[in-house]
Amino acid sequence: MPFRETFDRHRRWVPAIAFVGGFVWDAVTLGQTIKTTDLFILLGYLAGAATILVLIGREVKFRFAHYINAVLQFFFGGIFSALFIFYFLSSSDLPGYLVVVALAGVLVGNEFLGSKYNELTLSWAFFTLCAIMFFNFALAHLFRSISIFWFYVGTLIALLLVFALRRVSLRERASIWPAVGVAAVMLALHAVNAIPPVPLVKKEMLVAHELRKAGGGYVAKVESPRWRFWRTSARTFHRSGSERVYCFTSVFIPEGITTTIHHRWQVEQNGDWVTTSVVPIRIAGGRKTGYRGYSYKQNVTPGEWRVIAEAESGAAIGIISFEIEKGAPGKMKELKM
Repeated sequence: MPFRETFDRHRRWVPAIAFVGGFVWDAVTLGQTIKTTDLFILLGYLAGAATILVLIGREVKFRFAHYINAVLQFFFGGIFSALFIFYFLSSSDLPGYLVVVALAGVLVGNEFLGSKYNELTLSWAFFTLCAIMFFNFALAHLFRSISIFWFYVGTLIALLLVFALRRVSLRERASIWPAVGVAAVMLALHAVNAIPPVPLVKKEMLVAHELRKAGGGYVAKVESPRWRFWRTSARTFHRSGSERVYCFTSVFIPEGITTTIHHRWQVEQNGDWVTTSVVPIRIAGGRKTGYRGYSYKQNVTPGEWRVIAEAESGAAIGIISFEIEKGAPGKMKELKM
C-alpha cells in the first residue's frame, strides 16, 4: 500500500503518536539540564518551522507538499515539548507553574491544529512564542549572562524575525497582530516575574541543624522525614536553645555564567509572609549537580517559616516551607551534598 494512502487512512492517530513520541524523545534526549546541544536541537526545530511557513506562504508545490502541515506540526510540537520540560524544571511557584500549564495546553492544542496552519495568522503567533522562549535560553548561553536585558532583546529579535519571514513568504494578508499580542503578553508576564527564571534549575533545597564542608562538598545534618519518604528532611524543625537554622540550596546554571541568588527568609504573621532578611549568595555555573550555597539564621521564633531562593530578577528558583518548634530534634541523619 502506498505510503500516502496509509498516511491518509491513519491520519486521525498522527497527533497522538506525534505528541507521545515527541515528548518522550525530548524527555530522554534533553535531560534535566540545559546544554549547548539542546539549543542546537531547538534551533533546528525553529529553522525548520520558519522554512515551512515561507513555503506555505509562497504556495510552493512539490512532490511531498501533501505532508507539509504534519511536518510543521512536528517542529512546533518538538519546540513546545522541550520548552515544557525546561520551564517545568525552572518553576517553583504558582505563576511559574501557570505558565507551564499554559505551555502544556499549547502543546496539546498543537496536535489538533495542523489544518489551521495554512491560514498563517495562527502560525505566526505560534512561531513568535517559540522564538521568544528559545531566545530566552540562547542569549543567556551566548552572552554568559542571565540579565533581564536579554529577555527583552530576545523578544525584539523574535518579532523582527517574524516580520521578515512574513514579508519573504509573500502572504501579507495574514495578520501579524496576534504575534505582536503574544510578545506583549510575554513581556507582561516577565514584568511580574511569572516567567520561570530559565536557565536556572533548582537541584536541591533543605533546612539543616548543622552544615559543614567535607571533601570538596558539604555534609548536612537533618531531621529524618519519617513516613514522608519523598522529602529529604522533615518539615518540622525542632530547635533547642539558640542553635542556627541553615538553608542549603543547590542550583544548576550553565557553564560560564556567574550570578547572584538571594535567600529570602520569611515568617508567617497574621496570615501574611513577612521578610526578616535577604541574604545574597554568589554562584558560578558549570557543575552538573548544581552550585551549592547556604545561609542561616540564629534569631528565629517558633512558627511557620519559608525560604525563597530568588534570581536577581526576583523570580523564584525554589521555595522550602517548614515549621520551627521548640524542643530536642528526633532521629537525625547526615546527607552528603
